[in-house]
Amino acid sequence: MLERFTDKARKVVILAKAKATERGDDQIRPLHMLYGLAATDGVAARALTALGVDAAAVERELDRAGGVSPGPPGPREEAGDGDAEALAAIGIDLDEIKRRIEESFGPGALERVPLTPKGPLNWTGKLPLNQASKLSLALSLREARALHHHYIGTEHVLLGLLRAAERQPRGELATATLPDLGLDPATARDRVLAELSQMLRGQPPGR
Repeated sequence: MLERFTDKARKVVILAKAKATERGDDQIRPLHMLYGLAATDGVAARALTALGVDAAAVERELDRAGGVSPGPPGPREEAGDGDAEALAAIGIDLDEIKRRIEESFGPGALERVPLTPKGPLNWTGKLPLNQASKLSLALSLREARALHHHYIGTEHVLLGLLRAAERQPRGELATATLPDLGLDPATARDRVLAELSQMLRGQPPGR
């Protein structure tokens, strides 16, 4: 599964972990993922920018939300049986990402490349994805399949986050972040698909 992620999509997960670590959070939440998307150049960032959302705006939401994660999902918010295979397929392990990068670029490769303005990413210890983030990544796989894409890019990760927000009406993104950022899931989805269409036609993004 890991091989299907583009470099930019992998960087989203890495930046999400870095932001969660920087803020002292014990899990990677959807809001950290949204920050990673806004901070990584790609289809998702262009779509978010077109909708008036950038990394600074998401960081303000993180400040407002603090480190408190939403309560456990209710019955309507659990992943259905059809998501079991996708959740198992994701299996994202940040230590595995590190191992593969070091296989290609040598030991300590990540530490040689500052990924945040504050310096190199600290890989000590594991920081797990919370259930909502896992579901978002599982749904990103579904979005890629629905579009007949053989990779998972930033666009699919954003679409997965939006789908998860719709499935979890009491979740972090659905109840506060999306409305406060002025993001409507349907409008955001249309914007992502428009960016993809422009890219396929060879037009400059956002034009």
